Amino acid sequence: MVTEILDRLNPWQREAVLDDSDTCVVNANVGSGKTTVLIAKLLYLYYVKNIPYSRMIVLTFTHKAAEEIRTRLECREGNLAAEQLTGFGTFHSVAYRLLKQTLPVEELGYTREFTVLLPEQELELAGELIRREGFKIKYPARLSKRLETAARLGPGGRDSVEGKRLDKLRDDIWLLAEELKREKRRRNTMTFQELLENAEVLLGKYPINPEWIVIDEVQDSDQRQLAFLDALRGRGARLFAVGDPNQVIYGWKGSSINACFTLVHRYGAREMTLPMNYRSGSRILEAAGRFKQYGDKLTGSRDSLGQIKIRQAYDPLGEAYYLAEQIRGLGQSGVPLEQIAIFYRLQAQAQQLTDVFTREGIPHLVVARRERDSGEAYLEEEGVSLYSQEMGLSRGEGHWAKPGVRLMTLHASKGLEFTHVFIIGVNYGLIPLRSGGFDEEEEERRLFFVGMTRARDYLELSYYTQPGMPGVVSGESRYLQMIPQRLVERVENGMMTDLAEYTAENMPAGKESGAETEVSPDVSRRVRHVRYGVGTVIQESPECIAVDFGELGTKSFIKEFVDLEDVGEP
Repeated sequence: MVTEILDRLNPWQREAVLDDSDTCVVNANVGSGKTTVLIAKLLYLYYVKNIPYSRMIVLTFTHKAAEEIRTRLECREGNLAAEQLTGFGTFHSVAYRLLKQTLPVEELGYTREFTVLLPEQELELAGELIRREGFKIKYPARLSKRLETAARLGPGGRDSVEGKRLDKLRDDIWLLAEELKREKRRRNTMTFQELLENAEVLLGKYPINPEWIVIDEVQDSDQRQLAFLDALRGRGARLFAVGDPNQVIYGWKGSSINACFTLVHRYGAREMTLPMNYRSGSRILEAAGRFKQYGDKLTGSRDSLGQIKIRQAYDPLGEAYYLAEQIRGLGQSGVPLEQIAIFYRLQAQAQQLTDVFTREGIPHLVVARRERDSGEAYLEEEGVSLYSQEMGLSRGEGHWAKPGVRLMTLHASKGLEFTHVFIIGVNYGLIPLRSGGFDEEEEERRLFFVGMTRARDYLELSYYTQPGMPGVVSGESRYLQMIPQRLVERVENGMMTDLAEYTAENMPAGKESGAETEVSPDVSRRVRHVRYGVGTVIQESPECIAVDFGELGTKSFIKEFVDLEDVGEP
């Protein structure tokens, strides 16, 4: 079995699987077969190195990733007993099981019946303590973040830079943090962060000494997770970590661009690379490479493939109608709708799309990242779930459970792939967002890189000339100017034409904004349209014009937004 698997790997993948270093960090470029390598590594350890699954710890950052690993193992192994996979799961779920089943949690003042406190529940408890104890707390809207900082620093951290920043408000935040900690113990409950903290403390006294630790998406690790990893490793576990520092997009959650490099320097790890991308066409890869910050040039396996368009849109409404038309055409040509995705920077941008798609009869689903229930406790993870008017949809193995074009933020796109991707609103103020410093700007670039590399065959990037959103600058973002023009096809005015046509066709004849407008026929004039060719004007008002293009039918336009060349009388 293992020989058969190894034979299907490329040289870089095979070298990583066979590596027996004490610590190996694999920089897996986007689309390079990371999960394939992880599964092959586990099977190699089990069949060749005779390491039982129960002696492995396999850490992921999403429940989806953990389930995929379990499923793919069971496809080869048959059903595996739950006790064999106790160490397989997200950081939080593994810590949870250790505290429930293995470590003496009683030493920390809890019982094994402890529960996990949701973030909103912790905030409610804090409010209860503020009222009960009469604590003086300023700016309640910032309480959650300030409590998180105070808990992380502890009383000994008051003299740190962050601690002094907390003290500037001169309120009772430190007293509240300490009382909240005591109250949670009295109630036998802990937060997600405390799952890791408490497990780390007990592992220092009661090591479990696994033989191997395997980590997926290690670049997303924060300092707390790295400390938990240190405690898990104990005295001699070997470590195999896979990640891509170019895909760190959760800086606001505390993930660190240095996680991969930290492991390399902390443990003297062997560093390897998976350079071959099996997903995107070569043009898409080369364009995305302009936003790649670490490692060598991306190597693609699909030479001379991939199409990129940069399109000028008038505003979000016109673009939504244009996208509806494009999606309808792709569907009619045989492209599965679930292989089409539209990415945007802010979740609020989805509303215009869903309104228009509903009106136009375009099946669609909004993909959102949200916290999910692990089945044992509600553990905070970035799992992908789908919602629309029908709730509870999910992605099945190798396919989507429901048809329809996918609408999602760039953050939600991570880990997914589609044949056709549209990234909208590439204006400064959206992509990228206005940043507060170098680190935020670099993360915006990585986020755009992630979005671009979700596309297999077709990538379209668009910007607004009239964005109509506060803080968003008209015209294309500098990101579009960073892409070599030889890689793209530019469509400068098409979206303005599309807006005119769609708006006019949905407007009652002879009326605009409720006012009567005089319409007069004019059959003596012919005009040329960039898409439809030469046609005859059959109706015209000060605002709108209707043109008969023969076999292509009659099209109506708003004059302000359409270029029609006058070619004279018939």
